Amino acid sequence: MNQQYIIKKGDMVLQPCNLTIGPYAGTCIYRYQEDNYTVKDRTHKIIERSCRFYGSSYVFKKEDTIRITGINSKPPILFTPLFPTYFFPTHSDRKEENTWINIHYVSHIKPMKEKKCKVIFVDKQSITVNISAHSMQHQYLNGIYYYYMMDRAAKVATFDPESPIDYSKSQINIYEALAKYSLFEQK
Repeated sequence: MNQQYIIKKGDMVLQPCNLTIGPYAGTCIYRYQEDNYTVKDRTHKIIERSCRFYGSSYVFKKEDTIRITGINSKPPILFTPLFPTYFFPTHSDRKEENTWINIHYVSHIKPMKEKKCKVIFVDKQSITVNISAHSMQHQYLNGIYYYYMMDRAAKVATFDPESPIDYSKSQINIYEALAKYSLFEQK
């Protein structure tokens, strides 16, 4: 079990899990094309630590999302624009069962009985979550909307709205990345 986990490139899901020390005391980390593993830390603690690591507080990241998108309930957050880290919550951040999912790895959402759903990822891994497929789809679309609004604003800020930022290049244009960071300044 790792300690002091920080969200990084390739992270698909942070899902609370039970440990011998208590319910939801750990976090199951799902990474792209890797085996999942458990971290002995609460999910919300990892989210807060990751926000600070990437230069802001969790509260400020939530406020940014609200300001940019108008999404007030269970807003998605962006940890860093340097690689795909747009995560959306499945529940309120006050609920211990809240799972965080990266929009870039979701393949599809499958409804299940008893208001549950299965989220299948692009690498064929999956998780089951205690919310309806409809609610999950809504949260997923909120994450996509936030991604779109950030991408559109960055294109306008770089004066090249026709050309998206290509994060797969070995060297990214630092001006493009800084343009996304500039969106977080208080207005």
